[in-house]
Amino acid sequence: MFKEEQSIFDITEFPFGRHLTAVSKLYVGALRKRFEHLDIERYYSVLILIENTKKNCTQQYIADYLQKDKTSMVGIIDSLVKKGYIKRATNPLDRREHFIQLTNKAIKTLPEIHKGINELNARATKGLSKQEVRLFHKNLQLISVNLSKEPAYKIVANFEKVK
Repeated sequence: MFKEEQSIFDITEFPFGRHLTAVSKLYVGALRKRFEHLDIERYYSVLILIENTKKNCTQQYIADYLQKDKTSMVGIIDSLVKKGYIKRATNPLDRREHFIQLTNKAIKTLPEIHKGINELNARATKGLSKQEVRLFHKNLQLISVNLSKEPAYKIVANFEKVK
């Protein structure tokens, strides 16, 4: 029997993913609130990935890197193009492939995105040392590698704002 004053994190019998989902919902909700004045939904990672890609960035590369299905990725790219954050350029060597590039609007917005993410990350990890934060990221990567070897269904995570 569980006590009412327990938190979800006290119940170690829950699947590990339940705890990760609880934290993810809080984090994504805080991030969306912080950037609600921007018209990019929650696609900050797409802009950051394009910014950090040293080669020609394609839609397929973004989808693979962020583990997004092709249909979702098309919608995200279309939305960011329509809002003026990115543009598509046809690969001259393969007309079926499009390079994705940041626009000036995105380049001007990215410093604010980086600042907001850094501030939220600092608040989220308050009380943890830099070494503990690095270990946390390392452990998340190890967990991801371990779970990627398990038979599993593909799952879509859709953190929509509750209306």
